[in-house]
This record gives sequence, C-alpha cells and structure tokens, in this order.
Amino acid sequence: MQRWRLVRLLLTQLLAALLAWFFVAPLTQPLHWAVLQSALVLLLGRWQGWRGMAAWLPALFMPLVVLALGWQLPSWVYLAGLLLLFALSRNALTERVPLYLSSNESIARLAECLPEAARVLDLGSGDGRVVLGLAARRQDLQLCGIENALLPWLWSRLRYLRAGRPQNVQLHYGSFWRYDWSAFDVVHAFLSPAPMARVWQQFQQQCHPDAMLVSNSFMIQGVQPQERVALSGMLQTELLIWRRPHGTC
Repeated sequence: MQRWRLVRLLLTQLLAALLAWFFVAPLTQPLHWAVLQSALVLLLGRWQGWRGMAAWLPALFMPLVVLALGWQLPSWVYLAGLLLLFALSRNALTERVPLYLSSNESIARLAECLPEAARVLDLGSGDGRVVLGLAARRQDLQLCGIENALLPWLWSRLRYLRAGRPQNVQLHYGSFWRYDWSAFDVVHAFLSPAPMARVWQQFQQQCHPDAMLVSNSFMIQGVQPQERVALSGMLQTELLIWRRPHGTC
C-alpha cells in the first residue's frame, strides 16, 4: 500500500510536469513552468483527496528545485534537504497523514472525557503535546505516544525531558500499526481521513469491549460516533468518540 502511494505521488508530479509543458517551455522559462506545475500538482492532489501538508508539500517540490538550481547550491544540500523532509514528514508521503498539532483546547476537552486511571494510547504522537498535556492535567492516567517521523519524535523526547520526565508517560519511536493496542482503555488519533477505516478495524480487533476510540475532527466513514465534543477551532472542530460494540471479537 505504501509503495503504491509513493508511485501515485511520482505519477502525479510527472503528469503535472507534462501538462505544464504544453503551456510553458521549462528550458526557456523554468520558474514560470515550475509554478504552473506546482498549481497542477495541487489541483490533482485535491482531486485525489490530499489535504493539508499532504497536498502542499508535493506542490512546493518543483518550485523549490528550480530555485535551488538557480542558487547553485552544493550537492550535499539537496541530500540534506531530502533527509530533513523525510525525517519531518515521512507520514505525509507514505501514509497521507500530515503533521497535525493538537490545540490546547482539544487536549483540555480530551482530559475531561477520559475515564479515571485510564491507559491512553496516542497514535502518531508528533511532538508529544497530547501525552504531555494530559499528564500535566491528569496524574491518574497512564499515557503512551507512538511516532514514526524522526524529528517530531526527537522533539517530543526533548519536551519530555523539559517536563521533568513524567512517570506516567512513555514515548516510542515506530509504527503504531505494529503495536499491540490491547493493553489500552483509550486510543486517541489526530491523523487524517485516509487511515481512519484501518484505525477502526484494528481498534475492533485488538481493544477490549470497554475501550473507547477518540478522533480529533476526522470521521470513520459509515460509522457514527456515540459522542461528540465540540471544539471552537476552524480546523479542529470536535472530538468524536466511539466505543467497541460489546460481544464482538
């Protein structure tokens, strides 16, 4: 699945480049061609359902390449930029999950919703703000965050150290798909629409019957939440809460 997403990303870039070539010759007006190619990538991405950083990062790729060529930067800069982009936003490229940062309001409302002494798993914990914010508000919780983009995870570790290494917080580097969710009472996700069906499937398969799934703003298609908690943000509009149907396997 991830390989197909990368192939689709490359094909989108190529198609946009060819379409732009019909209007602007890239060798005579490289910057104009790159801007048009960027706009076409953005339109094609929107058509495919890309949103947020998952749409803007591919669209900015070609203009940045053309500008960098004009600046005549040394070759190692390109490799460093590629590694930096991958370390920061690998999920946008492979999972269609941009780096979304939860608001203070959403963390505060989430803290009010959680059962006493709950074991909470944060999927794609980013810079650690959810688990650390909950730890500061609810010392009774046991919190675990999992992130597989290197730079956000390293930043979360720094924030963890600055917070005094809270005893009820764990921050792991890796893929949450490969993690066992069965030990947790609450699974929290602020991802994107793309993986929510798979999140729901794994939640049903692994979590115990009393567990709850909380999604910041993103629905599970065809599955209505049992509860909604309104948020005042323009992008973060509500917390959606599901519970496993009792008696399912």
